[in-house]
Amino acid sequence: MNIRMQSVRPEDAEFLYRIMNDQAIRDALDETPTQPGDWVDAIAAWEDDPDEEVYIILDENTPVGWLGINGLASEGKVAYIKMIGLFPQYQNKGIGTWALRQALEMLRARGFAAAALFTNQRNLRAQGCYRKCGFQITEKFVEKRANGKLVARCKMECVF
Repeated sequence: MNIRMQSVRPEDAEFLYRIMNDQAIRDALDETPTQPGDWVDAIAAWEDDPDEEVYIILDENTPVGWLGINGLASEGKVAYIKMIGLFPQYQNKGIGTWALRQALEMLRARGFAAAALFTNQRNLRAQGCYRKCGFQITEKFVEKRANGKLVARCKMECVF
């Protein structure tokens, strides 16, 4: 494998639509289906938002996942990993850990003090990845998701 990340481009909208409508991913995230136009609009918004950066994770030239960061304009210098998602066939291969470590190193280099993220309490596999990268659970709560479900969630933080 030759894993790399690149900034999201308008032509990545179809990929984001496919990955975020993958049933296993939607189930893990308790998300609702999206439409292709949603991703065209999202990419356009991200391009104009200094608070966000979004990356496509590739194996050679094949997109296998994505990673989004927000909070980049925060005064407290705490960024949020808003999304990291990989197609199921690319999970448990170290790709997510690699991508997350790249993002954390970039944040450290920019002078951020910490990174945080939110995940489902039942998503133990993702939590294992986050722990490998230095995150710890700092809060547990219940949240109503976009699909209407009440879901046990947790906040995880990594202090640099």
